[in-house]
Amino acid sequence: MLALADRSIAVSILHLIRRQAEQRPDSLAFIAADTNERLTYAELCERVDVVARWLKERGCGTHERCGLLVPEGIEFPVYALAILSAGLCVAPIGLFVPPSELDFLVNGAQLHWLLGAERQLVRFPFAGSVDPANDELFRATKPAYIRFTSGTTGTRKGVLLGHTTIVERLTAADEVLKVTPSDRIWFRLPMADHFVVSVLLYLSRGATLILGQEDLAIVDVMAKFNPTIIYGSPESYRALIATEVGELNSVRLAISTTASLSGKLQNLFSARFDRPLNPALGIIEVGLLTLNRRPDKANSVGPAMPSYELTLVGTDGSPVSPGEVGELHVKGPGLLDAYLNPWRSRSEILSNYGYPTGDMAYLDGEQFLILAGRNKNRLEVDGLSFFCEEVESVIDAIPGVKESRVFLDNKTRSLAAELVADEFVIPGLAERLTDRLDRRKIPLTFKRVTSLPRTPNGKLLRR
Repeated sequence: MLALADRSIAVSILHLIRRQAEQRPDSLAFIAADTNERLTYAELCERVDVVARWLKERGCGTHERCGLLVPEGIEFPVYALAILSAGLCVAPIGLFVPPSELDFLVNGAQLHWLLGAERQLVRFPFAGSVDPANDELFRATKPAYIRFTSGTTGTRKGVLLGHTTIVERLTAADEVLKVTPSDRIWFRLPMADHFVVSVLLYLSRGATLILGQEDLAIVDVMAKFNPTIIYGSPESYRALIATEVGELNSVRLAISTTASLSGKLQNLFSARFDRPLNPALGIIEVGLLTLNRRPDKANSVGPAMPSYELTLVGTDGSPVSPGEVGELHVKGPGLLDAYLNPWRSRSEILSNYGYPTGDMAYLDGEQFLILAGRNKNRLEVDGLSFFCEEVESVIDAIPGVKESRVFLDNKTRSLAAELVADEFVIPGLAERLTDRLDRRKIPLTFKRVTSLPRTPNGKLLRR
């Protein structure tokens, strides 16, 4: 079974997964849809222990930082859990990250090691500390996980989570998700970016994860494995709608995250499968914050999980009146332990109202959260202040538009838009928007593109 390297950790994700392996050793932890490889909980623990021993034999020490750079698949969670079992802090890195970005992440987290596919282990002997106290503050958090923010609007920051913080997050999310050993989760997101309140949550509850992001495998996954939960991005659901998949009778939750979910896509999914597509808001620094299970609230990401308290704060630093837009602040369990690059502890980050997310939003009369846009995405044109996302949501609702990006042109300082859309959309588009938007929110120029710029982990790039 999973051996804990540091017995001073009273409760960790490793305890929770080991408990599942003890109670149901022959239950499936993973199924690889493309290769049909299967791994039981007992086999998972055995493989993790082998790799963990191998890491320690090569000098990996407790509380050192180890990057993880392996393909999506069963090897990824095995290696990630092995790093934790050996007492190290894991920093997953997606294979989609370019070499220049990889250098930034290695230096930003001051990694001591980098573990690649087939146990390729690289040591960085000159790794420094990540805090002003020679890593003493870092070690005090019982460090487990480092993930960098997407960098959509600025420099990527390293988010540090300790073992206790992770367990708190899983408990808070499961109050609503209620994952059980009978659940089969079709996981359609990169594990390098979605590991803590997703992969670890499902494993800690004894569920089965179905891995397979290739669109060609969609029909087979639904027919062979009957998933009860689908966890994906809006783009993955768009691909699902376009296939020949029939009814989704086994699915109790279809969760959409990573990007805003348009009402158009929600309606298409509902019409195609006769069940709702559930938008959720996940924040690296907070965890899974909301889940919308109300089809009549298509413009909302849902109410807060029971453990969290939301406050909308105005520019004067005070809570805004009900229904008004303010910056979303969050109080609750599992908030980040620190930022890296540079180091900032939790106490330095939190305001009187909790973690300041940078998201501008408001709460409706039933306390459902409606996002207005990112604070850094606020634009001002002819004295009118608004968010990029406001305009994009209207443009995206136009038939023939797949997605759009609105911005101020650096040369002309006028509002412009790039669209992934059919050819017929651009002519006359400005006129079609006049009855839907204030004229100052209508871009002066529209450019049709094949794709929009994105960060290495797939989010829309705005900087």
